[in-house]
Amino acid sequence: MDINIDPNKPTNVPENMILPGLQSNFSFEVIGGYAPRVTSLWTKHLAYATDGPHEGLYALTANDVDNLWTSYSYANVMNNASDLIQKANENGNLHYSAIAKIILAWNISIITDLFGDAPLSEAMRAKEGIFTPSYDSQEEIYKQIQKLLDEAIVESQSSNNKLMPTSDDLIYGGNMSNWKNLAHSLKARFYLRLTNAPTYNAATQAILALEELAKGHISIDSQPLFKHYSSTGAENPWYQYAIDGKWTKMVRPSQYYVNLLSANNDPRLAVQIEAIKEANNVLPDNIGKYIGVVNDLTPIAIDNYSEIGKFHSEKDAPLNWFNYSEVEFIKAEAEFLKSNKIVTETVKSAYNKAVKSAMDYYAIPSDVSALYLSNNLLDPNTAYAQIMTQKYIANYLQLESYNDFRRTGYPNLNINNESYPNTTLSYEPRLDKIPVRFPYPSSERQYNQSNIPSEISIDPLKAMLQEVWWDK
Repeated sequence: MDINIDPNKPTNVPENMILPGLQSNFSFEVIGGYAPRVTSLWTKHLAYATDGPHEGLYALTANDVDNLWTSYSYANVMNNASDLIQKANENGNLHYSAIAKIILAWNISIITDLFGDAPLSEAMRAKEGIFTPSYDSQEEIYKQIQKLLDEAIVESQSSNNKLMPTSDDLIYGGNMSNWKNLAHSLKARFYLRLTNAPTYNAATQAILALEELAKGHISIDSQPLFKHYSSTGAENPWYQYAIDGKWTKMVRPSQYYVNLLSANNDPRLAVQIEAIKEANNVLPDNIGKYIGVVNDLTPIAIDNYSEIGKFHSEKDAPLNWFNYSEVEFIKAEAEFLKSNKIVTETVKSAYNKAVKSAMDYYAIPSDVSALYLSNNLLDPNTAYAQIMTQKYIANYLQLESYNDFRRTGYPNLNINNESYPNTTLSYEPRLDKIPVRFPYPSSERQYNQSNIPSEISIDPLKAMLQEVWWDK
């Protein structure tokens, strides 16, 4: 026995031991973590019912975003994904490499969408002595994202693997066809991301997205769901964050969002939002109603306001990484852009299918969804707003809603200055516009300042008003 080897710190970890931790970190810390918690406040899916200043009123600092960048994304996900890619290629286990490349591409997309230019080509290379990596342009990052996903699609079809993912793959149990289709779906999403980017053409990007989905995409039965359990520490991240009080119980569906669904008799209201329950501090007239909060302390007890629906926030509710209905909305928007924003029969059909798929996700009865759709038919005068607003509802609590809002301007949102009836807002929003990026994190300002793009303000509030490249 070599007494110089610590058995608790193995230096050669096999692929099937790396993958579940990688997926768990990506799911809890990134897909279900800080980024959607903040952006759901900015897109008005949620509001933070407490005294400001806070994230709901656009008070965000370089320290606030540091964990998302440094610990969660670069260290816990992208560094481990890079290690898994290297090990899998060395060992000839390309299915593991494919999964890791999909996760790496996805995570760097989140980083660049929120922050702009970021390290990629020199990132995760500390073993080579690169501790202050240069920043790649967002345009170059998106080219590398597409390249990673193309490689993953090829590798997912490899037949010469010595070790195959099975139960250690917490998403698909080693079903590489599902991973391949997820990669195609992501590629389509990212083609649409650049519809308004400088020198890019919306119709061309739309065609690329449609061509990608024609090669394959996720279905309602193959959505990437991360399972959660009722045991302590294994619960759904929205449950941990907003329901049981590990972080807060004051983040709840916003007044704006509840009113939007109520005004349109949207049957998803009862699934996405919880009706108010009887309790000692609940007014009798409020029981059974759906009432949203604003970004201010409530004038009466918080239990008089609705929580996030159990579909999304039950202890054992799975976390959906990518809704199937988004695939159908990508098709609807892409057909609309391809036709130069003319509502053709193809556009109408794609829109109808997208709305129906969003209803099916919540198991809304067919006759109910048909009635809703008949009252929300596509109007040529407001078609783009309708498509994107329906996608916004379908992507409840998803980071993608923030990206879509910045990219298209829909839904048409005002700043978070709403107040409760017969009250005034205690703290005004820190900005007079909805933020369009996160400020660069404090660790980068401290240790890699020379590589941060000089045009991005060191003042977080000013930085949050500077568009990322694809949003200009």
